Amino acid sequence: MKTKFRFYACAVFALALVASCKEDENPKVEESPFFIFFDQPAITIDTTPVAASSWEYGFVFNPLADGKITKLGVKLPVAGDFTVRLWDLSGVTPVVLRDQKITSATVHVPAFVDISPVSVPKNAQLGISILANSFYRLQKKDASAFAFPVVVDNISILSFNEVMRDSSLMTFPQTPNTTRVAPCVNVVFVAD
Repeated sequence: MKTKFRFYACAVFALALVASCKEDENPKVEESPFFIFFDQPAITIDTTPVAASSWEYGFVFNPLADGKITKLGVKLPVAGDFTVRLWDLSGVTPVVLRDQKITSATVHVPAFVDISPVSVPKNAQLGISILANSFYRLQKKDASAFAFPVVVDNISILSFNEVMRDSSLMTFPQTPNTTRVAPCVNVVFVAD
């Protein structure tokens, strides 16, 4: 009887172990789309560690699947503290979903910060922006425009937007720019 009990106990334990391994075989994929612009062919990069005035810039995007934004990030040519904002752009007035300070401790290296996950439905109209006087500005060598939308995994990047300002007015930059982009801010999206 004891042998039979041990056999059943071992069998249950083995099944539990197999089940937990199967869950780990398909971990949720973290998608981080905006730095993809650095990989574009035939671009020039204007690296500006310190500009004369600040600039709020970022991207309009939407997820192509339901999911969560779990991190916000930056990649800049200087170290320092920067404020990144995640926006809901679906209404008449943009609404800040997250306002996060991120410390970029190492020059030219992405820095990400975990946030309380923000659930976003498929096709939500979102924005990500940063207020900084530091940036990389990318332009095609032939001066042609970047073609939007740019689809990266489950994210469709609809436009790059910018505005010059010295203080944040808590509004998403409205001016699109297709000839020069600054992919210095990013999100981590995990599809459901």
